[in-house]
Amino acid sequence: MNEDIHIDDMMRHAYVDGRLNAEQQKTMNLYLATHPQEARKLDAWRKDAAQLQAAWPSADPPLNPALDPAAIRMRLKQRTNMRWKLAASVFVALCIGGLSGWQLRPVPTASQLSLAARPLPMQDAIAAYRVFAGNPALRADALATETDLQQWVTTNFSNAQRLPDLTAKGFYPVSARMLVTEEGPAAVVIYKNDAGQQTGFYIRPPGPGNKLLPEGQRQDGSLLARYWSDHGYNYALVGNSAIVMNGAG
Repeated sequence: MNEDIHIDDMMRHAYVDGRLNAEQQKTMNLYLATHPQEARKLDAWRKDAAQLQAAWPSADPPLNPALDPAAIRMRLKQRTNMRWKLAASVFVALCIGGLSGWQLRPVPTASQLSLAARPLPMQDAIAAYRVFAGNPALRADALATETDLQQWVTTNFSNAQRLPDLTAKGFYPVSARMLVTEEGPAAVVIYKNDAGQQTGFYIRPPGPGNKLLPEGQRQDGSLLARYWSDHGYNYALVGNSAIVMNGAG
């Protein structure tokens, strides 16, 4: 019967964070009892989290809770919902205005409302880079000193594009971290140069509706994301604008 238990990534993260209720904890215990390899992996994650917490005073947490990956996913979803609410409110306002002297103003089409609600491309890539490039204390899932990072990507993302070769610009991959999106696993690979500057390569499944991205770029504060799609995945190169455009770009 335990083989029929399904555990998703959100439940794994909740287990590591100690946020399961009693029923969920019982289910997880049954699952881990028959999956010893995963039990060891999650136990290692919990120890890492405990060590990070112990290394910092309780009054000064090591990481802004807003930068937690689960919080990022929730925030992106909230932003999308907010855009839908805003688009709907504009639609309602225009309709009401039409009854009070705004009849000649055009009513937005369904496609315009959809565009207003659509999240900006590769928001998760920029968020992931901010978290893991800006917080070296966070544990990586793979280090270049211990693992062939190209093989790590190939193992976790079948048929994916090879890691960008940025050696001519002085950047080398140093670490990688697995992440979770609503469409499946994602990862960020951090590159560094001898000066300690960083850039990140992000890979994820296509967006909702198997949406692939045309080649493009967008600015978010001091960061620039250059994105594209190939071999069934979406990719982004993220970093300081000057580095991405003039260095690693």
